[in-house]
Amino acid sequence: MAEIIFQKPDSFGLEIQRFARANASTLLATAIEWGLVTVLVRSGGNYLAAAGVGALLGALMDFGLKRQWAFMRRGAGSLRAESMRYVLVSVLSLGWNLLVAYGLVRRLHVSPVPGVLAASVLVGTVWNYPLHRWFVFPEIRSRGLHRRAS
Repeated sequence: MAEIIFQKPDSFGLEIQRFARANASTLLATAIEWGLVTVLVRSGGNYLAAAGVGALLGALMDFGLKRQWAFMRRGAGSLRAESMRYVLVSVLSLGWNLLVAYGLVRRLHVSPVPGVLAASVLVGTVWNYPLHRWFVFPEIRSRGLHRRAS
């Protein structure tokens, strides 16, 4: 039986590599999402439908890249459990992004575009990465063996 463990990173350098790969995954998924939305809207599609399709494809791409490349989880955990945790973290991330963006724009009077972008960077760094690293794609122990997400 596998046991999820929460442990300190193996090394600072290795953690920086994971962080960089996770952020590269997010950037690539975001670029694909925005590209798809642009193509769909410019070809006459409804902007809300395009946003929905783009967000879904972006999330699937981000999940897959993080699972396979950023955290090296091929076959290391339950795809279903990891995907459910990913959805949970993503929904809560949306809430944090909206709350932080609102605070920056309405309370601190930051312009809307920089405020939303700053919220995204802040939430991505202090919420998404740690939860993806240690909750969505945790290291596991199985039958005395320790598999690392490196």
